[in-house]
Amino acid sequence: MDRVLGSERFGVSRRSFLSGATLSGAGMLLAACGMQAGPTGDGEEMAQDDAPAKEDAKAPAAADAQPVLFWQWGSTYVPGFDVLVGEYNEMQDEVDLTVENPSGYWDKVLAALAAQTGPDIFLMNGVNIKSWITGGRVAADLSQYVSSDQQATADLGAALPSFVDWYSTDGKASGTPWNYSTSNTQYNLDHVVAGGLTPPAELGDGWDWNAYQEYAEKLTQREGENITRFGSGHLHGIETGWGNFIQMNGGSVLSEDRSRCVIASQEAIDAVQFCVDMVQKHRVAPTRDEYTALRGENNLHPAYFMNQGLVSIFSAGDWYFNRYFEDPALNWDVTFLAKSPNTGQTGNNSNFRGTVMNAAANNPDAAWKWMAHSITKPVQDRVVELFNEVPGRLDSALEFYTSTEAAGPPASRAQLEDSLRATISLPTHDVVTWQQMIREGVNPSMNPIFDNEITVAEGLKQLQDQLNSIIDAAGSG
Repeated sequence: MDRVLGSERFGVSRRSFLSGATLSGAGMLLAACGMQAGPTGDGEEMAQDDAPAKEDAKAPAAADAQPVLFWQWGSTYVPGFDVLVGEYNEMQDEVDLTVENPSGYWDKVLAALAAQTGPDIFLMNGVNIKSWITGGRVAADLSQYVSSDQQATADLGAALPSFVDWYSTDGKASGTPWNYSTSNTQYNLDHVVAGGLTPPAELGDGWDWNAYQEYAEKLTQREGENITRFGSGHLHGIETGWGNFIQMNGGSVLSEDRSRCVIASQEAIDAVQFCVDMVQKHRVAPTRDEYTALRGENNLHPAYFMNQGLVSIFSAGDWYFNRYFEDPALNWDVTFLAKSPNTGQTGNNSNFRGTVMNAAANNPDAAWKWMAHSITKPVQDRVVELFNEVPGRLDSALEFYTSTEAAGPPASRAQLEDSLRATISLPTHDVVTWQQMIREGVNPSMNPIFDNEITVAEGLKQLQDQLNSIIDAAGSG
């Protein structure tokens, strides 16, 4: 295959992109739900969408219905929420629910909370929920509602346990699960078959780090010193790359109680070393500079590396799927992230998206009714159809997200059950914000690690010390 990467749009050939990766610097800053996460963070799954909300006609509410205002951040979510909210208002007359998608979402949410105004409930992300609870920005205790609502108690019991735990503080409910995403192995099936390799989805538990490295080495194409096709996509992101490998190898970024950084463990060192070796030693995955060069001046979405035949295997998020659907000629499939040969486990660090209540909600009882409704199975069953994301309920996810019949391609969706069951939240602290943790604690060490400027062991020890210093300062501030 000798396709040209964006030759008409960018005027740059595929070969030029791969052989001319001489850019330097910190790399691309990627958004974490509107908060810049830096080059070791990941992007679209956590990206804020600031398109103006659509104004739709709305049927008159019952005279005694309690008004409830719900804010959510994504313009791509508007059609789905319009359907669900419209159906909810039709099925009952106690609550008059309105959903809005304000531009500048997080700034407006923060301003509204500071002024004790704004929505009654709003969509929240997992990387902020802990520090927002500690800072008193959301109603931290919904336990009174849960304990008196048998149906909600049962529905929460059907949700992904790690999700429910993440939206709980000291045993008190802080919000309700909505949805999340998976990171998984995505691969060009034509490349794999042409290379005489068994598709990863057919390997079962044999799809581990050793197989991943072997496949990436065989699928990488070179012309002299130039790499014309990478066997593996980038691994330098916490959400879709090294963070998952640490988890599946038995390590962690933070301690179980989130009070300390513990990333300098041998388990974490071995996991990050595997990722760095794929980039620097085996040269089968792009460096950060090569990744930036591949994206080009037009900031090409990395999913198009697969579309353009530049990468054969990607450890990436399921938000890439829609990009692949745009290219009907692309023959691709998925399976779970390659398992650690040490533990036999896969991993998935995800940004849990939940619904939380404003501490200044005008109608908290009515707001709770929607929150409880949103975790019922009929609603959660619609998440894949309407949002193309993973339902917070595990039963809905297993019935719909992992079903090709229900959700459509890719063909091996069923393999992602392991990813769902392995899912934990992205690591965040109760006081130090995600933005500060990534920019000041993670990037200053992880970037030099992937640039081969410092050893993995030295870099992770440096990262651990730096992040613990930030945590200590936050605790005494």
